Amino acid sequence: MGAAIDLSAREDRKPLLVRIDLIAAISWGAFILILAVYWVHQVLRGDEFHRQAENNRQRSIPVTAPRGFIVDRNGVPLAENEPSFSLLLYRREASDVESSLQFVSSVTGTLLEDLRRRILRSGDGRDYLPVILEENLSVDEAAAIEAHALEHPEFVIQISERRIYKGGPIAAHLLGHLGEANPDQVQARNGRVRPGEWIGQKGVEAVYQDLLAGVSGARTFIIDSFGREVAELDRQEPLSGNTLILTIDSRLQKIAEAYFEGRVGSAVALDPKSGEILAFVSAPAYDPNLFAQRVSKDDWDAILNNEDKPLNNRLLQNVYSPGSVWKAFVAYAILMHGISPSERIPCGGGATFYGRFFRCHSHHSTVDLPTALQVSCDTYFYQMGRRLGIDVLAETADLFGFGRPTGIDAGGEKSGLVPSPKWSLAVRKHPWYPGETISVSIGQGPLLVSPLQVARALSALANSDGALPTPHVFHMAENVRTRERFLYRPPVKEQVPFDPGVREAIVEGLFRVVSRPGGTAYAVHVPGLDMCGKTGTVQVVGQKDPKKMGHLPEKLQDHAWFAGFAPKDDPRVVVVVFVENGGHGSKAAAPLAAKLMKAYLRGFPETEETHVSVTAQTEEAAPPAGSTEE
Repeated sequence: MGAAIDLSAREDRKPLLVRIDLIAAISWGAFILILAVYWVHQVLRGDEFHRQAENNRQRSIPVTAPRGFIVDRNGVPLAENEPSFSLLLYRREASDVESSLQFVSSVTGTLLEDLRRRILRSGDGRDYLPVILEENLSVDEAAAIEAHALEHPEFVIQISERRIYKGGPIAAHLLGHLGEANPDQVQARNGRVRPGEWIGQKGVEAVYQDLLAGVSGARTFIIDSFGREVAELDRQEPLSGNTLILTIDSRLQKIAEAYFEGRVGSAVALDPKSGEILAFVSAPAYDPNLFAQRVSKDDWDAILNNEDKPLNNRLLQNVYSPGSVWKAFVAYAILMHGISPSERIPCGGGATFYGRFFRCHSHHSTVDLPTALQVSCDTYFYQMGRRLGIDVLAETADLFGFGRPTGIDAGGEKSGLVPSPKWSLAVRKHPWYPGETISVSIGQGPLLVSPLQVARALSALANSDGALPTPHVFHMAENVRTRERFLYRPPVKEQVPFDPGVREAIVEGLFRVVSRPGGTAYAVHVPGLDMCGKTGTVQVVGQKDPKKMGHLPEKLQDHAWFAGFAPKDDPRVVVVVFVENGGHGSKAAAPLAAKLMKAYLRGFPETEETHVSVTAQTEEAAPPAGSTEE
C-alpha cells in the first residue's frame, strides 16, 4: 500500500498571496506616482522648467536706460550722464561666492562686509539674476576683472552711465540726487525698478523719477560651460528717459549761490503771474555728485557733523518767524476791515499793552499805514493787531496760503504754523493770551512760515487780480526720440480778494520802503527799477540792551529777511531772501534781492558785478529787545 498523504501538512499560501497583492499595490502606486510627477513636471509646470533649463545656458544682462537730462529754461545742462562701468555677479556661476567677493575686494578695495550686504540687499533668491556688486569702476579696475574672466566667469562688466551734476552744489536742493533703491521702493514701483538700481531720492530727481528714468532693456547671451558668452540670443533696446526742462534760470541761480558763500539761509525768485521758480537756493548746500556713487564713510560723516546741516532744504523745510515782512499782510487785514490807510497812530518808541511795554525800534511821531510800512513802525502794528484780534490775523494768513504747503513740485515741504485760540487749546492745552496777539502782529510769537510761503503770498499782493500762484519748477519735458513736448499745466489759481484801493495802499507803502528816503531798504534802491519790498529782522534771543547785540556769538545774532517785487506797476519777479543770523534785513538780505531783480529785469549776462551799497544814511540804531527794526 502506498503511504498516506497528510493534508494537514499542506502549505498555507494565503500569507504569500497577501504579500504578492501588497507588492503589486505598491508597484502600481509607485507607477501612478511616477506618472503624476511626470505629468506635473512635463505638462503642468513644463513651461516653467523649460525656462529654467534655458536659463542654465543663457545669461540676461540688464541694460539700464540712459537717464533723461535736466536743463534750465535756456537749455543749460544741470544734470547729465557720463559713461561708467558696473560689476554684475551671477551667483549660479560662482563655485564659491565668498571667494568671488574676496577677489572683488582685492581689486576695488571695497570692504567684504559691504559686498556681502549688497548681495543681501538684492532681495532676490533667483541666482540666475545678476546682483549689481559695484558701480563706477575705474578703467583699471574693470580691466583687472576682465583679465581674470576665465577664473571668474560669474562676473560681467556692464557699461552704463553715471549721473553728473554740472554745477556741483549749485541748485543741489532743487535737483536732489540719486541713490540705490531700497526694498520698499522696489516693491512700490511694481517691477519698474530692479534691486540695486539707482533712482531719485530727493528733489526733482525723485518727484519726476518715472519721467526721467526711461525703460530699461536687456541683452540675452548663450553661454558655454565655462560661463563665456558665445552668441547673442536676444536684444531689447532701452528707451531713454525724457529731458526735463526746468523753470530755473541758471544765471540768476549762480548770482544767488555766490552771494550765499559763507552764509546760511535761502533765497527764491519767481514769476508772480505763473508761479515759475527762477532761482532756488538753500545754503549751505552739498555736492550731489557724492551720491552718484556709494558715499564713503568720511564724506557721510562730514555732511552729518556739519553744524549748518547742508542736507536741510531751508527754503521748504525750515520755518521761521517772519518778522516785519509779516506787516504787509497785516496791512491787508487792516484795510479790509474798514480802517482807513490815512489814520495816524502816535509812536513814542513803543506802547504798553496788558501791563507790559512793547518797544519800537525808534520814535516815529505819528504814522499812517504807508508810512508805517516805509519805516517799519512796530507801534502802529501793535495797535492795529490789538484792534483786529488774533482770529482776523489767522484768517488773513490762511487767505495768503500760510499754514499749509504751497504745492511746489520739489519734494516735501513743511506747513509752518498760524496760531489761533483753537490751536492753543488743542496743542498747548491753555487759552490764547491777548498779549500774544501783540507779538504776532509784528511777525513774532508762535507764527512760523517758510521763505517759499512768503514768496507765494507776496505774489498775491504783486498781482493786480490777487492771484495766488502755485510755485513750480517743471517747465516742460521733451521725449528725446519723438521730440514731443509736455508742457506744465498749472492748477486753478487761488485768489485773494481786494476791496477798492486796498492793494494800491499796500503797494505804495512797500514802494516807499525801497524807493523813498527813510525807507528801511532805501540803501539798496536801483534808480528806475521801481522796486517794492519789506525788510525784516527776527530776534533769536531777547536782548535788553540793543548795543550788546553785536557782541553775541554768530549763532545768536538776529535773522534777516527781505521780500520784494519789481517793477511796481507790472511786477515780473518776486524775490525773498532769508539769512540766518545775518543781522538786519536791510544789510544782509536786501542787497541780494536788489541784485537779482536788476539782473533779471535788465538783461543777461551781467558784465560787471552788481554793486549794491549799504550805507548808514537810512539805518537807525540797533533795535531794542522785542522790536523788529530792519
